[in-house]
Amino acid sequence: MKRRNSIAVLLLLCSLFVQANLYNVRDFGATGDGKTIDSPAINKAIRQAAAEGGGTIYFPAGEYACYSIRLESHITLWLESGAVIIAEFPTATDGYDEAEPNEYNLYQDFGHSHWKNSLIWGIGLEDITICGSGLIYGKGLTCEGSRLPGVGNKAISLKECRNVILKDISMFYCGHFALLATGVDNLSILNVKVDTNRMDLILTVAAMYGSVIALLMRPGTML
Repeated sequence: MKRRNSIAVLLLLCSLFVQANLYNVRDFGATGDGKTIDSPAINKAIRQAAAEGGGTIYFPAGEYACYSIRLESHITLWLESGAVIIAEFPTATDGYDEAEPNEYNLYQDFGHSHWKNSLIWGIGLEDITICGSGLIYGKGLTCEGSRLPGVGNKAISLKECRNVILKDISMFYCGHFALLATGVDNLSILNVKVDTNRMDLILTVAAMYGSVIALLMRPGTML
Protein backbone atom coordinates (compact mmCIF):
# COMPACT_ATOMS: atom_id res chain seq x y z
CA MET A 1 0.00 0.00 0.00
CA LYS A 2 2.82 2.39 0.90
CA ARG A 3 4.49 1.81 -2.49
CA ARG A 4 1.19 2.40 -4.30
CA ASN A 5 0.77 5.69 -2.47
CA SER A 6 4.31 6.71 -3.45
CA ILE A 7 3.60 5.99 -7.11
CA ALA A 8 0.39 8.02 -6.90
CA VAL A 9 2.30 11.00 -5.47
CA LEU A 10 4.95 10.75 -8.18
CA LEU A 11 2.27 10.64 -10.85
CA LEU A 12 0.75 13.81 -9.40
CA LEU A 13 4.11 15.61 -9.35
CA CYS A 14 4.84 14.63 -12.96
CA SER A 15 1.34 15.41 -14.20
CA LEU A 16 2.58 18.11 -16.57
CA PHE A 17 4.78 15.64 -18.40
CA VAL A 18 3.14 12.22 -17.91
CA GLN A 19 0.40 10.93 -20.19
CA ALA A 20 -2.81 9.81 -18.45
CA ASN A 21 -2.76 6.07 -19.24
CA LEU A 22 -0.05 4.14 -17.37
CA TYR A 23 1.65 1.03 -18.79
CA ASN A 24 4.02 -0.75 -16.42
CA VAL A 25 6.74 -2.50 -18.43
CA ARG A 26 6.72 -5.36 -15.90
CA ASP A 27 3.14 -6.14 -16.95
CA PHE A 28 4.41 -6.73 -20.49
CA GLY A 29 7.17 -9.15 -19.48
CA ALA A 30 10.12 -6.88 -18.68
CA THR A 31 12.20 -8.32 -15.83
CA GLY A 32 14.52 -5.48 -14.83
CA ASP A 33 17.12 -8.05 -13.82
CA GLY A 34 19.96 -6.55 -15.87
CA LYS A 35 20.44 -9.79 -17.81
CA THR A 36 17.27 -10.50 -19.78
CA ILE A 37 16.84 -8.37 -22.90
CA ASP A 38 13.77 -6.32 -22.00
CA SER A 39 13.38 -4.20 -25.15
CA PRO A 40 10.84 -6.59 -26.77
CA ALA A 41 8.57 -6.21 -23.72
CA ILE A 42 9.09 -2.44 -23.64
CA ASN A 43 8.29 -2.13 -27.34
CA LYS A 44 5.16 -4.22 -26.79
CA ALA A 45 4.04 -1.78 -24.10
CA ILE A 46 4.74 1.17 -26.41
CA ARG A 47 2.76 -0.39 -29.26
CA GLN A 48 -0.24 -1.05 -27.03
CA ALA A 49 -0.14 2.46 -25.58
CA ALA A 50 0.07 3.99 -29.06
CA ALA A 51 -2.84 1.86 -30.27
CA GLU A 52 -4.91 3.18 -27.35
CA GLY A 53 -4.13 6.83 -28.07
CA GLY A 54 -0.89 7.17 -26.12
CA GLY A 55 0.23 6.95 -22.52
CA THR A 56 3.08 6.62 -20.06
CA ILE A 57 5.47 3.68 -20.21
CA TYR A 58 6.43 3.26 -16.57
CA PHE A 59 9.80 1.79 -15.54
CA PRO A 60 9.89 0.74 -11.87
CA ALA A 61 13.30 0.51 -10.21
CA GLY A 62 15.44 -2.13 -11.89
CA GLU A 63 18.04 -2.63 -14.60
CA TYR A 64 16.53 -3.05 -18.07
CA ALA A 65 19.01 -4.49 -20.56
CA CYS A 66 17.88 -3.36 -23.99
CA TYR A 67 18.52 -3.07 -27.66
CA SER A 68 16.48 -0.60 -29.74
CA ILE A 69 13.42 0.95 -28.09
CA ARG A 70 11.07 2.27 -30.79
CA LEU A 71 9.11 5.35 -29.79
CA GLU A 72 5.63 6.23 -31.03
CA SER A 73 3.64 9.47 -30.94
CA HIS A 74 1.97 10.54 -27.68
CA ILE A 75 4.30 8.42 -25.56
CA THR A 76 6.07 9.23 -22.30
CA LEU A 77 8.91 7.09 -20.97
CA TRP A 78 8.93 7.58 -17.20
CA LEU A 79 11.98 6.21 -15.36
CA GLU A 80 11.41 5.94 -11.64
CA SER A 81 14.34 6.59 -9.32
CA GLY A 82 16.47 3.45 -9.46
CA ALA A 83 15.33 2.52 -12.96
CA VAL A 84 18.19 2.10 -15.43
CA ILE A 85 17.84 1.49 -19.16
CA ILE A 86 21.06 -0.25 -20.14
CA ALA A 87 22.27 -0.43 -23.74
CA GLU A 88 23.44 -4.03 -23.96
CA PHE A 89 26.33 -5.22 -26.11
CA PRO A 90 25.19 -6.79 -29.39
CA THR A 91 25.76 -10.48 -30.01
CA ALA A 92 26.20 -12.55 -33.15
CA THR A 93 22.42 -13.08 -33.29
CA ASP A 94 20.87 -10.02 -31.61
CA GLY A 95 21.42 -6.29 -31.49
CA TYR A 96 20.15 -2.85 -32.41
CA ASP A 97 17.92 -1.95 -35.34
CA GLU A 98 19.71 -1.71 -38.65
CA ALA A 99 20.66 1.76 -39.85
CA GLU A 100 18.20 2.95 -42.46
CA PRO A 101 19.39 3.71 -46.02
CA ASN A 102 20.62 7.26 -46.60
CA GLU A 103 21.64 8.58 -50.00
CA TYR A 104 23.98 11.12 -48.38
CA ASN A 105 26.28 8.58 -46.68
CA LEU A 106 29.15 9.57 -48.96
CA TYR A 107 28.98 13.19 -47.83
CA GLN A 108 28.28 13.05 -44.10
CA ASP A 109 29.55 11.25 -41.02
CA PHE A 110 27.72 7.93 -40.59
CA GLY A 111 26.78 8.77 -37.01
CA HIS A 112 24.99 11.94 -38.15
CA SER A 113 23.11 10.24 -40.96
CA HIS A 114 21.19 7.43 -39.25
CA TRP A 115 18.72 7.21 -36.37
CA LYS A 116 17.42 3.66 -36.08
CA ASN A 117 20.72 2.14 -34.93
CA SER A 118 20.19 3.65 -31.48
CA LEU A 119 19.07 2.67 -28.01
CA ILE A 120 15.94 4.88 -28.21
CA TRP A 121 14.72 6.29 -31.52
CA GLY A 122 11.77 7.91 -33.24
CA ILE A 123 11.12 9.35 -36.71
CA GLY A 124 8.23 11.62 -37.72
CA LEU A 125 6.58 11.56 -34.28
CA GLU A 126 4.90 14.11 -32.00
CA ASP A 127 4.34 14.60 -28.28
CA ILE A 128 7.21 12.58 -26.82
CA THR A 129 8.53 12.87 -23.27
CA ILE A 130 11.40 11.04 -21.55
CA CYS A 131 11.41 11.94 -17.86
CA GLY A 132 11.96 10.80 -14.31
CA SER A 133 14.89 10.37 -11.95
CA GLY A 134 16.25 7.24 -13.62
CA LEU A 135 19.35 6.67 -15.75
CA ILE A 136 20.06 5.85 -19.38
CA TYR A 137 23.36 3.94 -19.47
CA GLY A 138 24.90 3.41 -22.91
CA LYS A 139 27.17 0.57 -21.81
CA GLY A 140 27.06 -1.37 -25.08
CA LEU A 141 27.02 1.62 -27.47
CA THR A 142 30.06 2.38 -29.57
CA CYS A 143 31.67 5.80 -29.88
CA GLU A 144 32.48 5.09 -33.51
CA GLY A 145 30.26 5.45 -36.56
CA SER A 146 30.14 1.68 -37.01
CA ARG A 147 28.39 0.36 -40.11
CA LEU A 148 28.18 -3.21 -38.82
CA PRO A 149 24.65 -4.66 -38.51
CA GLY A 150 23.38 -4.85 -34.94
CA VAL A 151 25.74 -2.21 -33.54
CA GLY A 152 24.22 0.79 -31.76
CA ASN A 153 26.03 4.13 -31.48
CA LYS A 154 23.57 6.66 -30.01
CA ALA A 155 21.49 6.83 -26.85
CA ILE A 156 18.53 8.88 -28.17
CA SER A 157 17.91 9.65 -31.84
CA LEU A 158 15.01 11.74 -33.11
CA LYS A 159 14.30 12.89 -36.65
CA GLU A 160 11.55 15.23 -37.84
CA CYS A 161 9.66 15.04 -34.55
CA ARG A 162 7.75 17.79 -32.75
CA ASN A 163 6.87 18.60 -29.13
CA VAL A 164 9.67 16.69 -27.40
CA ILE A 165 10.61 16.97 -23.72
CA LEU A 166 13.64 15.46 -21.98
CA LYS A 167 13.34 16.14 -18.26
CA ASP A 168 15.25 15.18 -15.09
CA ILE A 169 16.91 12.05 -16.50
CA SER A 170 20.60 11.23 -16.21
CA MET A 171 22.67 9.83 -19.08
CA PHE A 172 25.99 8.01 -18.80
CA TYR A 173 28.37 6.68 -21.48
CA CYS A 174 26.18 7.49 -24.44
CA GLY A 175 28.19 6.29 -27.45
CA HIS A 176 28.65 8.51 -30.50
CA PHE A 177 25.87 10.84 -29.31
CA ALA A 178 23.79 11.13 -26.16
CA LEU A 179 21.19 12.89 -28.31
CA LEU A 180 20.90 13.21 -32.06
CA ALA A 181 17.90 15.43 -32.79
CA THR A 182 17.51 16.42 -36.43
CA GLY A 183 14.70 18.63 -37.69
CA VAL A 184 12.99 18.53 -34.31
CA ASP A 185 10.39 21.23 -33.70
CA ASN A 186 9.76 22.44 -30.13
CA LEU A 187 12.42 20.51 -28.21
CA SER A 188 12.83 21.19 -24.47
CA ILE A 189 15.70 19.83 -22.38
CA LEU A 190 15.08 20.41 -18.68
CA ASN A 191 17.42 19.47 -15.82
CA VAL A 192 19.16 16.70 -17.76
CA LYS A 193 22.53 15.40 -16.49
CA VAL A 194 24.95 13.92 -19.03
CA ASP A 195 28.35 12.25 -18.54
CA THR A 196 29.59 10.86 -21.85
CA ASN A 197 32.67 8.86 -22.78
CA ARG A 198 33.33 10.82 -25.96
CA MET A 199 35.45 13.92 -25.44
CA ASP A 200 33.95 16.05 -28.16
CA LEU A 201 31.14 18.48 -28.94
CA ILE A 202 28.55 15.81 -29.49
CA LEU A 203 25.30 17.69 -29.22
CA THR A 204 23.78 17.78 -32.68
CA VAL A 205 20.41 19.46 -32.70
CA ALA A 206 18.80 21.08 -35.72
CA ALA A 207 15.65 22.21 -33.95
CA MET A 208 13.10 24.99 -34.18
CA TYR A 209 11.52 26.71 -31.17
CA GLY A 210 13.33 24.76 -28.48
CA SER A 211 14.69 25.45 -25.02
CA VAL A 212 17.48 24.14 -22.83
CA ILE A 213 17.18 24.69 -19.09
CA ALA A 214 19.58 23.41 -16.41
CA LEU A 215 21.57 20.99 -18.53
CA LEU A 216 24.45 19.64 -16.43
CA MET A 217 27.40 18.12 -18.25
CA ARG A 218 30.75 16.79 -17.14
CA PRO A 219 33.73 19.02 -18.02
CA GLY A 220 34.95 18.38 -21.54
CA THR A 221 31.85 16.49 -22.60
CA MET A 222 28.55 17.44 -24.09
CA LEU A 223 25.34 15.83 -25.25
